[in-house]
Amino acid sequence: MSKIPFFDESYILWLRLFQTRSALFKARQNKVGKYIHYNMAAALVTIWAFEGKATPAVLSRRLFLEPHTTSELVKRIEQKGLINKNKDGKRENIIRISITEKGRKLCLHAIQPEFVHTIIDVLSDEQKKQLNVILRILYVQALKELGLNEEDMHPQE
Repeated sequence: MSKIPFFDESYILWLRLFQTRSALFKARQNKVGKYIHYNMAAALVTIWAFEGKATPAVLSRRLFLEPHTTSELVKRIEQKGLINKNKDGKRENIIRISITEKGRKLCLHAIQPEFVHTIIDVLSDEQKKQLNVILRILYVQALKELGLNEEDMHPQE
């Protein structure tokens, strides 16, 4: 078997990160009993967290999606009755997105908070802190590669 030139420690960690993410989403899908795309779940959580002040631009920025992808995602979620879109009262060119009760229920069902705790709580408190520090370092580096900084991701919205 020939050696793959890029198959080094860094790539193995990269692959482990990807495999872990995929396994976690697949395990959650099995727990939920139906497939809910992670972008939809992440959009619903983000919209809920912004309490009616989310915009398509916020979703694009927070989920690292292109604007046209976000528009399609918002359209699909709205058609399912999970969100409402309204014009901003002060700036009519701004669309505000809020989650519906149906959206909240689906969000809780899809996210499976108990499942998240079952997975994460196998780590000790110290391991959780270490993982958080490591993931933050990788996140900040990815932002740098994108030409962004953390302030770009959390402006006064």
